[in-house]
Order: sequence, then C-alpha cells, then structure tokens
Amino acid sequence: MYVCVTVVKLDLCVKEVLMGFFAQEEEDPDSGQPCMRCGDQCPGFKVHGWRKICVHCKCVREEHAVRAVPGQLEKMMTKLVSDFQRHSISDDDSGCASEEYAWVPPGLKPEQVYQYFSCLPEDRVPYVNSPGERYRIKQLLHQLPAHDSEPQYCNSLDEAEKKELRSFSQQRKRDNLGRGMVRLFPVTMTGGICHQCGRQISGGDIAVFASRAGSGCCWHPQCFQCASCSELLVDLIYFYQDGQIYCGRHHAERLKPRCQACDEIILADECTEAEGRYWHMKHFCCFECEAALGGQRYIMRESRPYCCSCYESMYAEYCDTCGENIGIDQGQMTFEGQHWHAVEGCFCCARCRMPLLGRPFLPRGGLIFCSRACSLGDDPNNSDSCDSALQSRHPNRRHVTGRGPQPRCCAPLQPLEGIHPHAIPARDCFYTTMTHRGKGYALYMQALGPGVFHSSKGFLK
Repeated sequence: MYVCVTVVKLDLCVKEVLMGFFAQEEEDPDSGQPCMRCGDQCPGFKVHGWRKICVHCKCVREEHAVRAVPGQLEKMMTKLVSDFQRHSISDDDSGCASEEYAWVPPGLKPEQVYQYFSCLPEDRVPYVNSPGERYRIKQLLHQLPAHDSEPQYCNSLDEAEKKELRSFSQQRKRDNLGRGMVRLFPVTMTGGICHQCGRQISGGDIAVFASRAGSGCCWHPQCFQCASCSELLVDLIYFYQDGQIYCGRHHAERLKPRCQACDEIILADECTEAEGRYWHMKHFCCFECEAALGGQRYIMRESRPYCCSCYESMYAEYCDTCGENIGIDQGQMTFEGQHWHAVEGCFCCARCRMPLLGRPFLPRGGLIFCSRACSLGDDPNNSDSCDSALQSRHPNRRHVTGRGPQPRCCAPLQPLEGIHPHAIPARDCFYTTMTHRGKGYALYMQALGPGVFHSSKGFLK
C-alpha cells in the first residue's frame, strides 16, 4: 500500500513538492531523470506503457533520481488521510518534518529525534537533500505501491476487479496496518528484548513499539525492518501478519500473487505461473519484443521470460573455436568463461584437432589440448598423453560440464603465449562431460519450466 506513508500527516516540505507536481498532473515529474544504477547508459527515465519501468534501461522508477513522491498521487493521499486515522491504532498522529530532516518520528523532542536517528546507518538518515532523503523516497515508492490500493493506478481492471481491490485494500488497513511509535524506556525500567535481534533494550534507550504486535513488543530503531526484504520500514509504516511486521509490498504478496510484468496484484481467476512466479495471462510475454509466450518456448533470465529469437540475439554465447553463436537448441561446453559448441569439430585439441568430448584435456593460454606434447608444441606421438597422467590421480580429476547460457560472452581464444618446459601436473587435466540443454519441445520446456495456469483465488487468508 503506497497510501499510508504520506497519510501519516505528510511532512510539509514533501507536501509542498507534491502540490507543485499536482498542478501539472499530466506530466511525469520524473521524466528524463538519470538512472542511479545504469548511469550514462540510460538517457533518462521514460515510463513504459504498462510495465512501470523505464523503456530505456528497464529499471524501475525508484532506481532513478526521482524528485519526490509522484504528484499524481496527491489526490489519493488526501482522500486516504481519514482512512488511515480511522484504522490506525497508533497513539500519536502529530509527526512532521523539521528544517534539518525530511521526516521525523512523531511525538519526539529534538534530542530524542537525534537519539533515534543516531541508531540508523548514516546513509539512511533523511537529512534534507541527502542520500538518506533519496533513499526514503525510493522506499516510499517501493514499499507502498499505489496500485496495491487504488484502481486508478492499475491497468485495465474490470468492475469486479476494481471492487475486489478496494475490498482487499480496506481489509488490510483494517486488520494489519499500523505505524510504529518511538519512545524512550524510562531509566527506572529494566527495558525489554528486541523482537528482531533478541538483544536487550535497556532503560534509557530508545525503542520502536508496534501496537498491533502487543504492548510488550519492541524493536531497536535499526531492527524495525520488513520480515521479507529486511529493509527499514519507511516512515515506520508496517503491516502486521502472523507475528511478523512487513512493508506494504511484501505483506500484499503474502495474501495474493503479484504479476512480474506489471507489478500489480493479480485479481483475476486465472494467471500464469512459471518457476515460482506469477503473471497476468495477457502479460506472460517476451520481456524484449512482448510477443505472447502462452504455449510457446521461452527462456527465463533474471526472472524475465524471453522468446527464443530475442534471447539468441541478446544473450547467445559465441563458440571460442568457430566464432559462431551457440543456439539455444545446441549443446555447449563451458570452462572458466569459455564456450564451445558440443561437437567434435569445435571442442577439440587446438593443435592436432583431436575431439575432446568425453575426454581429458589440458587448458593452456586460453586454448585446450589433448596432451602435454600438443600443449608444448611437440609431436604428440612422442609423448605421454594426458590420459595416462590422469590415471594415477583420478580423485583429483575435475569436470567441465555443458551448461545453460551465461550472462556474458567471453573473449576469443588467445594464441599460446610461450613454451614452458616444466611438466604440467596431472591435477591440471580436466575431464569433460556433455549436457545438452534440450532437444525438442518437450525436453526443452521441461528444463526451462513451462508456464502453467494457476487459480489466484484462495490466496487471501
């Protein structure tokens, strides 16, 4: 739930920025902002039509240098102030910002504010115009997504889904939403035990309390974290479930699946499930070209599905012998960042061309050889092969196996840089086994995990 953070009596400086953006609601205030992850590789933020990511670098909005909470959310935040105050069971809603900080916990004296923030990492303290303030804005966007609570920020919901989302949001606010309260343990008290780390909080120390967890539950300020992502709970907003506190995003995901493509909660009766993740039926498509993948072959990379054509064009490895790319239907051999077609003509001795599939080999200078003699440039018929050397050191034999595509291509083979007269010990020999990454539709899909239909009903506990 995006809602609750500014619902906590929005601090004045953030609210002024929000009102300024709201006047120009049709314009994205973060358009053109640089990506903090990609740097110069991204020309600036431009939101995708429905994925909620940048069309240039594919990073989410909060990875960019966002100026503030998006202005178009001001109406929603204003509307939900009363909802938060009605459902919240915290004791004090009087928190506001100071001249030094973009946000402070409510109800604290200045010296207590300093004591509270001294417990946090320096780059998490929301000083005005600091990395801590940028971190806070990033977490507001990530932990409390607006589309988890308001239909107007979702893509193409039908009336039944809009009604269900409103009900889902209201139930979470009524049953789970809260805000941590910061206060000192009186010096005359023995203190308490931190619910997160289990260490003592002594009298005179500052602690965070969550009313929904019970009056005896308390946390060190640095321990008041989401049980799922372990990030500090932004502005102390939490959702309590089954004895744990969560940020809005991960609490929602405990109750309903989230679409990996559009980032919205799935309210439909059916969705696509692949490799433990979920998609709306219409959103299970290639991450690059957006071709539908239902019933099609695909490859998953970093939890994103790609069609075979896009994957090969973007991520295919190149054979270190022939220089051609290694197709997704072709077996490949890999060893320390090098790749070969799993055929006799490519995975072979660099000198005599002896096939090395299923045979021991010697790596040297970026090349592979069948024997010491070939690796030294000698006549292989006048020297013992690597096979005989391996026989006495079988326990030390290592393997190179065929594997799926790696995230980067390796450099082409380099020529042998010199002849070294000393013998290469048997432990430097490697034995190969070949693994084919799928032959035919059925085996390929079995290896990569086909999409299967899954009912999203019944997730709400």
